[in-house]
Amino acid sequence: MIKTRPADRKLILFDVDGTLLSPGPAPRLALAEAISDFLGSGVDLDFHDVAGYTDPVIVRNALSRNGYRGDISEKVVTGIIDHYLDLVVDRLPQSNGVSVFPGAEMLVRACQAENWITGLLTGNVRKGAQTKLNGTGLWNLFAFGVFGEDGNGREDLPWIALERAWDITAESFRPENTIIIGDTPNDARIAARNNMKSLIVCRRPEPEWRESIMAQNPTWIIDDFNDTQAIINRLKQG
Repeated sequence: MIKTRPADRKLILFDVDGTLLSPGPAPRLALAEAISDFLGSGVDLDFHDVAGYTDPVIVRNALSRNGYRGDISEKVVTGIIDHYLDLVVDRLPQSNGVSVFPGAEMLVRACQAENWITGLLTGNVRKGAQTKLNGTGLWNLFAFGVFGEDGNGREDLPWIALERAWDITAESFRPENTIIIGDTPNDARIAARNNMKSLIVCRRPEPEWRESIMAQNPTWIIDDFNDTQAIINRLKQG
């Protein structure tokens, strides 16, 4: 039996990197190193190689882009990611690179104060997301998470989130009552593709970056999380 919910009950799905926190360069450098160790040659990953993608897709793209001609099987990708996780778990605590964006924790708590369900929707594999969030106190704020290994690509994750929200709450959330909070054009794109709303925080100063976000028709675009109440008021309109 489907549990009844208030008419304004929302499901809020938060991205991690660039949205809740800045992880610093250590995770990206560790992933590049893990891929380089597999290939036997140096690989560079810049912001555009990683922003808005799942970890497995980042690995597959990097292997193809750097001339790997073997079978990019799940076993190959998993092996590289396991190596990356070993590196990042070891290095991230010493990097002093992880910082929570101002207003991020307050926004999560404000959503919860509205009796909305908050979850994670991130391209990080679970262990990577937990490693980044554990030291900030944010990990335990969320009822559940959907991670990079849960789907073939980021496009799969929103529907998995609806299923996981049902598993956790025994409530059926409609896509149109679900809001993805992210920081990339891809976050806006997958929200629109899944008939969900999006709140995109544009943290990069380049006009081209804002234009690329706007091209994906986000429901709302903001510059930061500094005005919690204004953001909550916007989300209530959705």
